[in-house]
Amino acid sequence: MTDTVLDHVKQHTAMLDGFLSDAVQEFGKAEVMSKVEALKDKDFDFSTLSESEAAHAARIMTCLSMLSVISEDVGQLGRIDTFQTFDGSMQPISLANAVQSARQEGVSADEIDKTLSGILASPVFTAHPTEMRRASIVEREHEISTLLQAYEKATTRPERTQIEDDLFRAVALLWNTRLNRPERITVQDEINNLIGAVKRSILPAMVTLYNEWGRDIPHDGQLPNVLKLGSWIGGDRDGHPHVDEVTLNYAFKEQARVAFAFYIGQMDKLDSELTMSDEVTPVTDALNDLARKSLNTDIHRVDEPYRRAIAHIKHRLARTRAQILGEPVTNGASVAPPYESCDAFARDLRVIRDSLAAHGGRRLIGRTLKTLIRIARSCGFHLLALDLRQNSDVHERVIAELFTHSSELVDYLGMSESERCSLLFAELANDRVLRWDFAKYSDETRKELRIVDAAAQIVKSFGPEAFGAYVISKAASVSDILEPLVLMKQAGLVRGGPQPHTMIRVSPLFETIGDLEAAPDIMKKWLGNFAVRSLMGRPAIQEVMLGYSDSNKDGGYTSSRWSLHKASKAIKAVCDKAGVKLRLFHGRGGSVGRGGGPSFAAILAQPEGTVGGQIRVTEQGEMIARKFGNVITAHKTLDTFAAATFLATIPKDTTRKASEDARLEEKYSPLMDRLHEKSFAAYRGLVYDDPHFLDFFRTVTPVGEVSDLKIGSRPASRTASGKIEDLRAIPWVFAWSQSRFMLPGWYGFAAAVRELEIDDATLLEMIQWDFFDVFIANMEMALAKTDMEIARLYADLARDPEEGDRIYATIKLEFEDTVALILRIRNAKYLLSTHERLRNQIERANPLLNSLNRLQVYLLGVRRHGNRHKLVQLAMQLTVNGIASALRNTG
Repeated sequence: MTDTVLDHVKQHTAMLDGFLSDAVQEFGKAEVMSKVEALKDKDFDFSTLSESEAAHAARIMTCLSMLSVISEDVGQLGRIDTFQTFDGSMQPISLANAVQSARQEGVSADEIDKTLSGILASPVFTAHPTEMRRASIVEREHEISTLLQAYEKATTRPERTQIEDDLFRAVALLWNTRLNRPERITVQDEINNLIGAVKRSILPAMVTLYNEWGRDIPHDGQLPNVLKLGSWIGGDRDGHPHVDEVTLNYAFKEQARVAFAFYIGQMDKLDSELTMSDEVTPVTDALNDLARKSLNTDIHRVDEPYRRAIAHIKHRLARTRAQILGEPVTNGASVAPPYESCDAFARDLRVIRDSLAAHGGRRLIGRTLKTLIRIARSCGFHLLALDLRQNSDVHERVIAELFTHSSELVDYLGMSESERCSLLFAELANDRVLRWDFAKYSDETRKELRIVDAAAQIVKSFGPEAFGAYVISKAASVSDILEPLVLMKQAGLVRGGPQPHTMIRVSPLFETIGDLEAAPDIMKKWLGNFAVRSLMGRPAIQEVMLGYSDSNKDGGYTSSRWSLHKASKAIKAVCDKAGVKLRLFHGRGGSVGRGGGPSFAAILAQPEGTVGGQIRVTEQGEMIARKFGNVITAHKTLDTFAAATFLATIPKDTTRKASEDARLEEKYSPLMDRLHEKSFAAYRGLVYDDPHFLDFFRTVTPVGEVSDLKIGSRPASRTASGKIEDLRAIPWVFAWSQSRFMLPGWYGFAAAVRELEIDDATLLEMIQWDFFDVFIANMEMALAKTDMEIARLYADLARDPEEGDRIYATIKLEFEDTVALILRIRNAKYLLSTHERLRNQIERANPLLNSLNRLQVYLLGVRRHGNRHKLVQLAMQLTVNGIASALRNTG
């Protein structure tokens, strides 16, 4: 961040703080505003605050935190991130520059075109509950951000004065808008929130990107799709009792509304552009055929075949929309045939394009028509490809019940793994169904059948591209992969026979350290069955999902990252041997403890060949708003994602950097195996083997309060158990972030280095390896957000003070050793020495953040001593909100 930008950020923050102060005073809370300043003193006596004052103080500080983040984000909008090209120069990150870099390196045009044609960069949006803010608050923040951007561009004093007035109003509205949710958010709310972001920023960013790529990337004919938006919201039922066929249908209908509104709006725009008369310019026969089908009999359109063709297409769109949404047809659309697929709609658009090209040249094909064709190919009528997800334990019970009530009379649960596989393969080899309409199935089985039935109807309406994959959580065997296929067969989504076929691909998810280690062997057994080849489509593609969150909670940061890296390579080798293309799906969160960190570097650090042009990555919770909240950030995020996918795929054998990286990986993989082993032992020794750790975690962090927040529709735990094993990774990481330990993002590494007695010279060479560099960089970010002085305040809440002191001392020692280790590796005097912008950002946030932490510790103590006043609970919720805002990536 330049000094000028930094000055602007400070000025804007001060201005917004001033507006908030004015608003607070004008609305009668001047005395609380004065106490907020006093709260910054470490020795402030919080017991002097009444419950009401504590709640208002928390509210003010949370608003200040939000306004500071807005100022920082607006200041970053003009920042240009760069990457090192193949020739060593630095260029702004973009797909166009990545392609140009490959050309300059001497990669052939055919190889570049082949790589581009196979690219699939798919961000998959999930509703994991790490987004603290209500949709109304996000809207207020978006308004303030937009006004602040306009303020930066204003050139006259009257303009700036008007915007200042508008900013005060927007800040005052933020202050008067409820920050917390009184009721738990519903799945429908989560669907609406995502669709709002797609409509507001993601879709406009895609339009701009496709236009830029079409202009800046040399290509013959049609630029490939590149981007495919995905979602889990409405289809992810793993441990989620509120996701069912109703939410599934709701998601697709609401997504379709946005898609059709976009297409019809663009068609209106195209109608105003293509005013050509056939008396001046001839058209193709195909265009004339479209025009003749039009119901538009306006005398003024007789010589305008393009506009009549557009009218016909619009009527077909309207009829298709009405049919999909189950709504009445208006105007002349009732007699127009609906489109059987979005491909048919795109074909009609290409008729217009080809006619323009044939009679006037390609320069007449404007951006509106190009945009329509590209978005139709990328998004279809469904807008986002939805994933279905369910836990393998549920599949096992449902399949067992289906067999129990079938003519087979099979004891499925009593079978061995080989017996199960034989039975399931046999079931896929025939064309019958197991379900029986008169069977008395359990509620669970009936629900699962309703969901696959709904999915089958959705495929009929939107086509199979409406679904991304069927993700199988807790996949631990070949039978776990087969079970959902047999389940989908009951709804016609899988066709049985000698060469079975599925409309929705299955994607096994490997989550724990043990799962990741077993994954290659499971995939080898799966791909070793000839019958599965037809299930993968043409060309044969097998998707595998890797879970970052649960592997981290299971074995710590070091073990998780190395296990993921090794599993990726090993699964790729298995797929190569089987002659199947691998597509990896990375289940990452926002925080380092859940796989977070800069996506560009993370993709480039993937093992050689594992990206292969196709990659899916989850975008979760608060990161959706942070990375896709406005058109500028969405544009940057998507372009960066596409560029990283291309660069990770294009052959690098000729580059010195690639060969050096391969050498370092071969040299240091055995050492990473040992680091993984020792760090795993250190982490498990603390988290799972120490008999007092669970009580420490439950009493010194706000995990109970976090779990009670109404920030997501999904329960915080998979079961009623209080064990760490059964707690979801999100509240686990969230609680450690709130208390500033950040333990999931770094614990165990230094202990492993100590035990193995690895010298600094070795670590200094390892840092030249892409994997290790990114591994250290993300750990460094987590360490920079850790504050052991603040964490000490939380540790004092331990139910057993003696054990609390002991565990805190263990964590603090490991923290200090890890920081010292990083500083030696980096040859630096302070953390984030190579990321000054982030370091300065953290330092500016810390004073307010620390005040929020101290208030939260006081409120936790009050609650633990029995004060359950509703204002204490509200103040507690607001501090969680404010701390999450200041930390940015908490879950």
